[in-house]
Amino acid sequence: MNRGLADALAAALFIGVLTCWAPGYWPVALVQVCAFALLGWVIVTRQIAGAGFALCVLAAVVGWGLGQFAGGVAAYRFETGKAVLYWAANAAIFVAARAACATSLTRNRFLRCLLWFGSIVSLFVVLEYFTSQGRVFWWFPSGQDRVLGPFLYKNECAAFVELLFPLVVYQSLVDDRDSLIYIGMAATMFAAVITTVSRAGAVLVTGELVAVVLLAWRRGLIPGVSLRRRLAWTAIFSVALAAVVGWQVTLEKFREPEPYRVRTELLRSSLAMVAEKPLIGFGLGTWPAVYPAYARFDNGLAANHAHNDWAEWAAEGGVPFVALMALLALWSIRPALDSLWGIGVPVVFLHSVVDYPLREPALAAVFFAMMGALAARSQE
Repeated sequence: MNRGLADALAAALFIGVLTCWAPGYWPVALVQVCAFALLGWVIVTRQIAGAGFALCVLAAVVGWGLGQFAGGVAAYRFETGKAVLYWAANAAIFVAARAACATSLTRNRFLRCLLWFGSIVSLFVVLEYFTSQGRVFWWFPSGQDRVLGPFLYKNECAAFVELLFPLVVYQSLVDDRDSLIYIGMAATMFAAVITTVSRAGAVLVTGELVAVVLLAWRRGLIPGVSLRRRLAWTAIFSVALAAVVGWQVTLEKFREPEPYRVRTELLRSSLAMVAEKPLIGFGLGTWPAVYPAYARFDNGLAANHAHNDWAEWAAEGGVPFVALMALLALWSIRPALDSLWGIGVPVVFLHSVVDYPLREPALAAVFFAMMGALAARSQE
């Protein structure tokens, strides 16, 4: 039963990611319908375990949004209603993933599916960026000069890789038979991040590699001689692929005199919004509608997000809401470090300080599925 749930969950995540580029609301609705269907499966088959800390926090997150919507405090009730559905779907995915990964057998099966999917998507990211001329999967026009697999925004693509990269690195260390295959997959994912030209992505993925390897070595998961050999192969593959896709543009972005000037101005505007309504916020999902009244500059472009999920959460939900998100982030650290393969979860929380990767519902679904897998592992 768990195996079927794990396969269905993986399929739902794959469909969500592969359609996240499409215009309109239907890709979002598709993710949410799948999430609630999976939750129904878990309830009907009575696979719900105890609530657990993370689920209680997620329930409070959904409840906070419902309170804003029902209490009439939201600046734009329609957007707050959509945001409540978004968070409810994330909670449903978490519950489904925790149930699907209740045993090590089904958890390994689910994680292996994510591992291969992430590697294949990363390969598409590199190939499409240089050959598709802005067409998703070489067929669907995107209106952009370049695309990154199914992703239209570089930091969403980078965050997707950040989530799954530790999983591939971990597998390359513990799998003696197919280690070279997994090393090649890890190098492909590293090259995909370089292709995105995301400064935060390049730094965080490099940090993930160092953290997983050092922790695995300290715990004696792999002998020193074997570790050195695999690190050498990883370095060779990664450098070679990074050279092919071109690391110079990413390096030049680090040399920009004021790389985060626009983000700084958006942060100041968001903090002004927080100061206006620190306890209740303006309503989940309302940042784009409220921001113009607090804008500090005009560069001729529409600001759809704060480029800082934490600041945006605080502006929309107030200090209590961002405190709930901080509790989730802090909770994720210990199980992530214990597992090694889940280190991408707290890393994406960190990436959210300088961007908004979790605003993409399909990516958020993968994120909360990984968090559910961590919760299942910690409950064994």
